Amino acid sequence: MNLEWYYTFLVMAKYENYRKAAEELFITQTSVFNHIKNLENLLKIKLFEAKGRNIVLTDEGKIFYPIAVETTGTYEKGIYKMKNSKKKYSFRLNVVVTSYVASYLMPKFLPIFFEAAPNIDISISVMDEYISQAIEENNYHIGIDRKLPNTDKVNYKDVCEGKIELVVPNVEENKYLQNEVDFFKKYRIISGNHPSYWTGLIEKIHEITPGADFTNISSVHVTESLIKADQGISYLPIYIFKDSVNKDIRILESKLIEQPISFTYVIWKKENPAIALFLELFTLFIKDEQNQAPQMQL
Repeated sequence: MNLEWYYTFLVMAKYENYRKAAEELFITQTSVFNHIKNLENLLKIKLFEAKGRNIVLTDEGKIFYPIAVETTGTYEKGIYKMKNSKKKYSFRLNVVVTSYVASYLMPKFLPIFFEAAPNIDISISVMDEYISQAIEENNYHIGIDRKLPNTDKVNYKDVCEGKIELVVPNVEENKYLQNEVDFFKKYRIISGNHPSYWTGLIEKIHEITPGADFTNISSVHVTESLIKADQGISYLPIYIFKDSVNKDIRILESKLIEQPISFTYVIWKKENPAIALFLELFTLFIKDEQNQAPQMQL
């Protein structure tokens, strides 16, 4: 078996077109055809068939597709593991973060850290409670939480998350709603997705809209999904929408309520160069995320 045939099959399955597959693989159409034929002969099945002027996957080809994905994936994981088996790290940094940080920040930040510190290994754990206690007990080197540490036996640095604005569904019937009160009256307000600012925010909303309806949901991801499904509104850090296509949401400028301030707290106990570098890079990363946050839609 030639693994190259598997890769050719996957690209051919994507395009169902010999010319396009050949262009992506930088080989001739004849080579693509031969790779597929060799694989079909090996497997004793037909992978593609002609339908009119088009080439499409057969039923057997559709069954084989996930097998090819798994086979090539196993190969690539094995190569990666072997390449890194002899890699020597100068330090292993154990980091614990909340699920919010794990979902919205770590996927963007870790590539930056890996590039800046290739000699530092890093392990990420997720915990939504007792992060500062875990740092105090030396279970992790660094913690990232949205709650102020509850002990004075650790060090911490507060990093401002940037603008917090009212995020509402972007549907046609809301086109002429401009004021927060209009949305407070129409929608259920999803609260509880930040451990600090919602207590004061609920009081302010009740002052201007006494009948406002609230639902407590701690997950920012669930909150975002409900807003996009036209099921509620909420105050969220707008930088989390920086890389998304915002067709389903609208960021409303606050006119009646002062925007809350939100912080992420980076917590550590011991001092060393790896921790110092992580703190520096994470602070710069958050600052850059704020600067590139989407503009408010008025």
